[in-house]
Amino acid sequence: MPKSKWIAALAAAATLLALPAAAQATLVFTRAPLNPSVYAANDNGSGVHKVAKGSQPDVSPNGAMVAYYREGPGHAQQLMLAATDGSGKPRQLLAAWRESFVFAWSADSGTVAALTGPELGKKRLVTIDVASGKQKTIARGYFSGVSFAPEGGELVYAKAGGENYPPKSDVYKADLATGKSVPLTKDHRSLEPLWGPNGTIVFAKLVGSKSRKYGPKNELFLMNESGAQVRRLTHTVVDPLLFGLSPTQWSADGSRLLTEFGGQDTSYAVTVDPKTGAERALTKEREIGFVGAALSADGSAVLGSVGEFEGNVAGRKVLTIPYAGGKPKLLVANASEPDWNR
Repeated sequence: MPKSKWIAALAAAATLLALPAAAQATLVFTRAPLNPSVYAANDNGSGVHKVAKGSQPDVSPNGAMVAYYREGPGHAQQLMLAATDGSGKPRQLLAAWRESFVFAWSADSGTVAALTGPELGKKRLVTIDVASGKQKTIARGYFSGVSFAPEGGELVYAKAGGENYPPKSDVYKADLATGKSVPLTKDHRSLEPLWGPNGTIVFAKLVGSKSRKYGPKNELFLMNESGAQVRRLTHTVVDPLLFGLSPTQWSADGSRLLTEFGGQDTSYAVTVDPKTGAERALTKEREIGFVGAALSADGSAVLGSVGEFEGNVAGRKVLTIPYAGGKPKLLVANASEPDWNR
């Protein structure tokens, strides 16, 4: 490993080790969906306080900042940034934020990756330096996932050249210093990459496009950071109108993986063993059940919510469930869209 990467890896590891030692990690969430605001709290649900008007919060790895969506003048879709302690004035990172589900923080909390551009047509994948607001364009196209390398300096993303369905998408790796991207897959059916520890990348591959009536399903595959040593991880039963698993988060040591099973009117959290591919749903509900949001760094706890898509706002709750399964624990009532840096 080059010296620069070795130093970065040590820094990233030190950050991860420091997090559990903190008194509390940071939890963020949304309340009042018709007039939403972003709130922050300790990761046990205590110390709740309002941060700013907005929704779709994504907390930084160091817990100090939260990126979120705000509707600006003329219905502008703004990517905003605020301090989680409520201090200071929120500031805009993007005036035209698109497809907020394609978003990532770097491990050092210094950079975010997001999409911008017109409402219709190709988007730009950009990285934004949090301190200066400076943008760098990484690629143009139609995107379905982005993830930074844990040690920094690189990211992976999935891109298609057109809007056709199924998308003819491949996974690419970009060097953030040079801006150069190289393809890691060339099958035109790979998407949603998530870079994990030890140079392992999990991604979804579209399977069964010819045999399935309503379109392909997702199956999870693993590869190394060079696009080699590809192996299929999951063999999932996926009914028509559902698309299967998408990766959500790795544990810090790479031994545990959180995913989400989705499709029409369906979303629920599923754990996957990165060695065997064994799957286990965290709740019995098989439609809109416990929606997984994040996995703790030590892999012990899954953060999520129930009632996300129900009309009864009072039924929305932010919960944790042990990764190994067990009784849900309520963190915050009347809340949704959670994230944490635990």
